Amino acid sequence: MIRAYSAQAVREAEAPLLDAGQPLMLRAARALAEHVTDRLRSAASEELRGREGGVLVLAGAGANGGDGLHAAALLRREGIAADAIATADRLHEEGAAALREAGGTITALADTTPTMLEERLATTALVLDAMLGIGGRPEVPAALAPLLAVVRDSGVPVIAVDLPSFVDATTGQAAPEALAASETITFGVLKACLLLPGGTERSGAVQLVDIGLSPHLPATSAVLRLEDSDVRALFPRPDRDASKYTRGVVALAAGSEQFPGAAVLAVSGAARSGAGMVRCLAPHQVLDLVLRERPEVVGHRVERANGGPDAVDLAAVGRTDALVVGPGLAADDPRAVAGVDALQAMTGRLNCGVLDAGALSVLTSAHRFGPDVVLTPHRGEAERLAKRLGVDPELPGAELAPALARATGATVLLKGAVTLIAPGDGGPLRAQDDATAQLATAGTGDVLAGVLGTLLAAGLPGPDAAALAAILHGRAGRLASQGGRQPLLALDVAVHLPEAIGTILAGART
Repeated sequence: MIRAYSAQAVREAEAPLLDAGQPLMLRAARALAEHVTDRLRSAASEELRGREGGVLVLAGAGANGGDGLHAAALLRREGIAADAIATADRLHEEGAAALREAGGTITALADTTPTMLEERLATTALVLDAMLGIGGRPEVPAALAPLLAVVRDSGVPVIAVDLPSFVDATTGQAAPEALAASETITFGVLKACLLLPGGTERSGAVQLVDIGLSPHLPATSAVLRLEDSDVRALFPRPDRDASKYTRGVVALAAGSEQFPGAAVLAVSGAARSGAGMVRCLAPHQVLDLVLRERPEVVGHRVERANGGPDAVDLAAVGRTDALVVGPGLAADDPRAVAGVDALQAMTGRLNCGVLDAGALSVLTSAHRFGPDVVLTPHRGEAERLAKRLGVDPELPGAELAPALARATGATVLLKGAVTLIAPGDGGPLRAQDDATAQLATAGTGDVLAGVLGTLLAAGLPGPDAAALAAILHGRAGRLASQGGRQPLLALDVAVHLPEAIGTILAGART
């Protein structure tokens, strides 16, 4: 499991080492210089092929700038040209002195025109972004914006020092003008932003350098990310005595006259991710479509009498271990209302399930759930729900998902390029980056809801089930799109779920 920490946790972990006189900056600079040296001298570096020249450090005023300046001095001593542009009115004094002593130059931002910078970058192989560290804010000063634009347009690869500048280390919120690094060399621990939306898109490949912080870190991290080894530990596998009931029965209230295909997609996601039995509660036209595609599904016919809503008796459905409500439903669908009521904490026998799409529109501040109920909004749905619950809809995702979890008691899976899972019990935020942009197409969320329902029915806790569903859904999307190279359809994702699961369980990477 990958763990990342808030800016405050990093400061607190560094404090006793700094008080004891530990040379944290020099350790970081040495590791950074070694990495840059290896990269420049590696014949296998595709990104640097055809590029000649040295290293240009964009150095800020604080310790992050000091890391970059000391690294540049070390590079100079290895015979690699390394110079700096000061992006602030002052610099880390020891780092600046070390670079000058090694023969490097430091140019003030005020003395650097865009044209001069373009000429300099023409003979530069790598840029080190050492402007801001964990104290940075997602705001670029007006005087610095032209420089960043020239660097971005030059195509010279950028290495972020500890984290990309102008990114909030704790929330991941990034200034639009922040440079996107091809890789980030981070020191001591992963910063939360490196796993969160905004920060992760600007971090590139992340390499962690140990500088001795581990013994001083808190027991609980700010952000978690599950890896393949965690999937292998968590994924429910049937034993020799398993039956369809012990594997878990998932019921889905899905599909409508307007969106009949949502039921097909949701039940396919559930069936192909290992459910023991899949039930579908839907009108007969929807069930006909579902059973043509998935004959193993048990259908439960639900109709609207005389054009009005009927009550839905979930108790009459039969054994159900998890309930998925919402794919393809309107907010006034009786199944949405009955499903939300059935999953409210302490009100019935069902204590785990998924509220998706139409069911989310039913929710008000009067509803309260347990952490094994998972809400699955995309950003637009999350904002609409936030307004109804009195939560600020403009919060960045890393703050919005936990706020919705606190307001409802449910675990919140906020869909996006990076999927965020905020546990309903207040545990650490989870961030899964397993998807492909090709998943941004209609119906893929219905498949995800079905996968999640199956994992809950098998007995996984809400946060684990949500993170696991995000991984499996993302990996199946990669397989369906040939690694993101070609478009996919939502049903393709469901079709590739068994392969994605099998590949991970076998220890191979999809």
